[in-house]
Amino acid sequence: MENEQLKIDNEEQQSTHGKRVYVYFTVLTVLVLAVFGVKAKWQNHVSVRQVSVEGISVVSKEEVVRLMNLPTNVPMYELDLTAIQRNILTNSFVEHVTVQRDAPSTLRIVIQERKPAAILAANELYYIAGDGTVLPYIASSETYDIPVISGIDSLNTIKTGQKLISTDLQEALEIITASKLTSENLFHSISEIHLRKGHDLILYSFETGAPIISFAQMDF
Repeated sequence: MENEQLKIDNEEQQSTHGKRVYVYFTVLTVLVLAVFGVKAKWQNHVSVRQVSVEGISVVSKEEVVRLMNLPTNVPMYELDLTAIQRNILTNSFVEHVTVQRDAPSTLRIVIQERKPAAILAANELYYIAGDGTVLPYIASSETYDIPVISGIDSLNTIKTGQKLISTDLQEALEIITASKLTSENLFHSISEIHLRKGHDLILYSFETGAPIISFAQMDF
C-alpha cells in the first residue's frame, strides 16, 4: 500500500511539474512575441536622426550626406543601403564604402578614399590615383607632395572618375609607386615625369629641374 501511495504521489508531482513547465514556456513565448512585435513596430517608424562618416580627409561629410540622397519620410530600416552605397561611389575620390544601420537611429558610413599618386597636367590639372583613376584637382585639408605627370595627349577628353589605360601613364605611375616604396627621399626627388607618346619617359629632378634619368620603353 505504501509503495502504491508513493507512486501516486510521484505521479502527481510530475504532473504538477509538467504543468508549471508548460505555463513558464507559454509565458516566455508570449513575452518573446511581444518583444518582437514592439521591435517591428518601432523599426517601422524610426527615422534617421544622425549620419556618422568615417575615413574621410578629402571628401567632406556634407558632400557624403548630399550624395546619399536620403528619401524623406522613409524609416531607417526600409532604406536601400545598396542604393546609398552606389550614390556615394559616384564621387571619384571614394574607392570603397560600407553603409550600416547603427541602432537606434544612426547610419554609419565607412569610406576608403583614393589617394592621389601624381598631378596630371593635361588641358587642365587633375589628380590621378595609382590605379589610373582621374580625380578632380580640388583643395582639401590634405597636402600632397607628389610629382607632376606631363605630356599626356590633351586632345583626348579627360573626365574625373574615368580610368586611363595609357601604357606611358601606367609606366609613370609604376615608377612613382616603386620610388616611394624604395625611399621617401627618392620619391620626393622626382619633380616631373614627362610622357612622349611611346618614346622615353623623362624624369626631372625636384632640386635642379634637370633630367635625371630616362626610361626607354621596350617591346616584348
